[in-house]
Amino acid sequence: MLKKILTSFVLLLATALPLQAQEGHPLVGTWQGEWGAGNFLTLIMTWDGKAIVGTTNPGPTATDITSVVLDSKTWTVTVTTDLKDDAGEVTKFVLSGKLDNIGSPLRILNGRWENGHDSGDMKLARQSGA
Repeated sequence: MLKKILTSFVLLLATALPLQAQEGHPLVGTWQGEWGAGNFLTLIMTWDGKAIVGTTNPGPTATDITSVVLDSKTWTVTVTTDLKDDAGEVTKFVLSGKLDNIGSPLRILNGRWENGHDSGDMKLARQSGA
């Protein structure tokens, strides 16, 4: 009897674990990081069934994300959006990078940013519970 219960438990566990690991689109969620000299960036991305859409820096300076391109063969990502400064001036911002820790909810996007004539390295982290 104990052997039957143990076998049933192992089979149940074996089928339940893969289901727990499945998660939606790898870019969906809230991503945060810094670019340049202390400029904070928040991206909230969702999958609308056809494309990744979202918001940049929610709040008074929020803008819609213009485009997101994911190459799932190389796990490279390009995010294009407009950024607003405190005065309301808009500039084009492009982030290009590679997804790391894809199997984890705490994914990392390592890459480079460009904003006008400036550029630099950047790391965005997907936030827990996002």
